Amino acid sequence: MKRFTSDLHFFHKRICEFTDRHKFTTPEQHTEWLINIWNQNVAPTDEVWHLGDFSFSTKYDEVLAIVERLNGKIHMIKGNHCDNRIMRKLRDHSHIEMYEQYKEIKIGDQTVVLFHFPVASWHKQGYGSWHLHGHCHGNLKPEFSNGKMLDVGIDNAYNLYGTHRFFSELDIASYMARQELVITDHHKER
Repeated sequence: MKRFTSDLHFFHKRICEFTDRHKFTTPEQHTEWLINIWNQNVAPTDEVWHLGDFSFSTKYDEVLAIVERLNGKIHMIKGNHCDNRIMRKLRDHSHIEMYEQYKEIKIGDQTVVLFHFPVASWHKQGYGSWHLHGHCHGNLKPEFSNGKMLDVGIDNAYNLYGTHRFFSELDIASYMARQELVITDHHKER
């Protein structure tokens, strides 16, 4: 099973203040709270796609100590708060499967574009491909969040499901089935 999330913000001292996380945890307990959510949602054999802003730490050993406690085969997409040096070292030492700016994968036969930021036009959009992103913490304005795109961040999961959790392939397929195909550029629906 593939699982998706974004913007966990390990070691961010004020993330609880900026999100609804303050209803469930404190800055002092945030790390353990996130690890518990991760391991409750992810089996050891699952693929995890984290779409950016995993950690605010600039200390490799701190980030490694977290990664070593997490279930699943971890794939990382670069976020604007990711420390490239740390993430590349985690990848190079096989603590994570990959670390890339952008990735296209399949969920079943469906093409899925993964990027930290929401974009208005993405590869194969006119063919019905999906775009999964993070960055917005569930606060992307509706006029910019249309079509087959979804913020898979933990804060948007709370908005959609009333609990902080990861998105499964089934969650995403169900969500996308309710979305209209919207094409934002010169490409036409195929």
